Amino acid sequence: MLPPFRPLADSLDLQSAFAQLSRGGFAGNSLDETLRQLTAATGQMLNIERVSLWGLTAEQLTLECIDLYELSRNRHSNGVVLHATRYPEYFRALAHGDPIVADDALTHPLTQEFVDDDLLMNGISALIASPIHVNGELQGVLRIERVGPHSAWTSVQRLFAHAISNLVALALLQHHVATIEEDLHDANCLRHALFMGARDAILISDADSGHILDANPQAEKLFGRELQQLLGILQAELHASGDTQEARAVLGELIRLDGAQTLRSEVIAANGRIIPVEVTGHLVRLDKGKKVVQGVFRPLAEDANKG
Repeated sequence: MLPPFRPLADSLDLQSAFAQLSRGGFAGNSLDETLRQLTAATGQMLNIERVSLWGLTAEQLTLECIDLYELSRNRHSNGVVLHATRYPEYFRALAHGDPIVADDALTHPLTQEFVDDDLLMNGISALIASPIHVNGELQGVLRIERVGPHSAWTSVQRLFAHAISNLVALALLQHHVATIEEDLHDANCLRHALFMGARDAILISDADSGHILDANPQAEKLFGRELQQLLGILQAELHASGDTQEARAVLGELIRLDGAQTLRSEVIAANGRIIPVEVTGHLVRLDKGKKVVQGVFRPLAEDANKG
């Protein structure tokens, strides 16, 4: 949790203040908590009554308040929605990409639309609206609002607002990356569970060399060998005598067709037993051009009945 911040003075080094906020300990926080801390810290450091973050919907027709921090009450709220049809000039200016700096919000051409709905109601006299972009796309806006008598924004305040909007963009980007990594982790866990729990024997082999790279428990059971005994050997060596050439030919055809192939064959268990199987192979392309073959071995019914 970030400690309370002292208000910025004009003489305070802006870069040092931003560095203090940047290293304030956002790591491990949820996105919502990070954004709440940013609005609170901004209000405290600028000694400004109202600081809010707004998210732009995918259709870019509405802005929804993600968090509004009120300094005097030390209170957070959210949920207010602004519609582009009601505030067209404001939305148009944000889409253009430049910050709106209104020293007198009641007379500024881009904020006059809010006079009756917001400014007079909340006593807002001046505001800065700084667009937030992620990967070049407008995602929302940081809004800083002075309550009480209006006065011109200082260069420190304007630059600090821009810096905070960039910090919000970084938080959004980090959250996006973390979400992707989490999804990939979940997908990999699911694939691993399916691989290990499959009812059929599965071998993963290098498409170029044919050497076995991985095997599931059912493969260990089918071939009567532990995983370490399967790793590194040629998959073709597991086929019965006379089928080795056929297995290599099927592997080559699979790579050429870049798809899945199914054939009937016979494999040899460690105890010498010949097992008729149906083999389905699928070529999988990994990163950096590497290719592997997933081979699924299913004992044929006639053999299963003999057992």
